[in-house]
Amino acid sequence: MNNNLHYIQLQIKAFNKALARADKAGKLSNEAYEQITDLIDYDRMTQGGYGKAGTKYLESLSPEELLAYSSDIQAAKDIIELETLESRIDIEGAKDSKSLLWRMYQKLEDMGLPFDSDVVKMVAEGESKKVNYKSLALKMAKYMHDKNYGLSDVQKWFDETEGI
Repeated sequence: MNNNLHYIQLQIKAFNKALARADKAGKLSNEAYEQITDLIDYDRMTQGGYGKAGTKYLESLSPEELLAYSSDIQAAKDIIELETLESRIDIEGAKDSKSLLWRMYQKLEDMGLPFDSDVVKMVAEGESKKVNYKSLALKMAKYMHDKNYGLSDVQKWFDETEGI
């Protein structure tokens, strides 16, 4: 349990740092704040609005509560990553997950970067059992911005995740 506790503390601290940076940069919408406070209710927040990461607090939680807290922290961090992703790649106007993926696909094409439309379609239509739109969007963004991360890397990740 001690190793899990340390890992969860690091996870919470990483979330708190990401939240502070996004908040300072003004990259979070009101909707994102609402989603985050729904996930991490006020009992698990500090007065400053960050996730509680103290050893005493975490030790007071049952193993189930600890895992639930860890899961909620990860979901909240995903919200922050998605919000900052939208501002980084200028995909304003994406109303839902489908339009987000297709706008990113179009942005990649406009940049001259090829991408497999079948992968986008599979995830956008919900045909993928293991890859969600957030994780694909993050991989597409990495492909877009990281010169050392290519299309073959994205395809390898997708195939491994899907179990193909």
